[in-house]
This record gives sequence, structure tokens and C-alpha cells, in this order.
Amino acid sequence: MKKLSLLLMALSGFAFAQEGLYDPAPPANSAFVRVLNAPAATLGDKPITADKNAASVYVVIPQGDFTAKVGSVSTKLKVEAGKFYSVVADGAKLNILTDPSADNRAKALLVIYNLSKVASIDLKTADGKTAVVSGVKPGQSGSRAVNGITVDLAAFSGTKALGTLKGVKLERGSAYALVLTDSGFTLTTSSTKTK
Repeated sequence: MKKLSLLLMALSGFAFAQEGLYDPAPPANSAFVRVLNAPAATLGDKPITADKNAASVYVVIPQGDFTAKVGSVSTKLKVEAGKFYSVVADGAKLNILTDPSADNRAKALLVIYNLSKVASIDLKTADGKTAVVSGVKPGQSGSRAVNGITVDLAAFSGTKALGTLKGVKLERGSAYALVLTDSGFTLTTSSTKTK
């Protein structure tokens, strides 16, 4: 079995700041889409980049079908108005994941995406004693709002730890994405905005 990879992205202002002091509001039929870990990508007709192990800014995409291209992999994807999405390349295919919104500014939002072949992933404290998010199936995500804290986290399959992130600082009002894949183990942080 390949090594598993766990990426952590801190997504401050996850609820997005599309209505800055001078920025116009996006059209009512807009979705918000970003890429993860994609040095060269195109969403619709918008070129975008995300450094290695990082998240790009969200871009405004009209609801419906659009073409996403990451590296040499291209496919048609579909989005709904008012929702947030992340596009992730997994070998020769692209996955589109629906991102939850961070509604409680007094909490940190943890989201785990299972892009591995592991049948079920649990996110727990590294000692395995406290479950944070349980039962995330392949191609799905799970989330939980938690208090601000610095903690060691680990992805588990049953009682087996698949990867550990040490000293993760969770800040209130921010959202954090953990991505589990079948290749390597890394920690990632980035802030997000829309454009």
C-alpha cells in the first residue's frame, strides 16, 4: 500500500470576503471554486495557481458546468450557486469537493477530505482518545467546529494511525482543511480570498 498524505490548510476568513470596501458583489448565480496543490490550473477561463501543498483563492464561477484543468488533466465539473468547492487532482482524474461554510466565528472549523482508498477515516487527537470527525468514506468529507486550541491531530483507520500533525494551532474564526491521499504526508497552510 502506498504512503498516505495528509495536508492541512488554514483557511482564514473561510466565509470569504467578496464584498470588500470597493469590490462588487458577485452575480447571484455564482459558485466559489478553488484548487488545492495545483501549480498550474484553469477554472473555466480563469488561470489560477496554488503552491505545492496549498490552497488557491476562490474564484467566482457561474453555476452549472465548467471545465477545470489541473496540469494536463482536464474535465467538466458542475457547481451550484452559493456553494464553495475545492478541486483536487488525484492522478489522472479531478475530484470536486463541496466545502462547508464556517458559520460560527467563535469556533475553528476542521474539515477532513478522504481522497485515499482507505474505507473509512476518523480524525482524532494524536493519542487516539478523542474523536473529532468520524467515518469519512473515500471521496467524501466531514467537518466539525471546535474551540481554539493547539493540538496534535491524527487520521486513523480503525485503531491504526495513518499520519499525525503535531502542534496544529486552531484559531477561532478560521477554517482548516485536512486532505488525506495515498501519497506522502505533509502539513499545509494558506489563507483564502475570492477574486
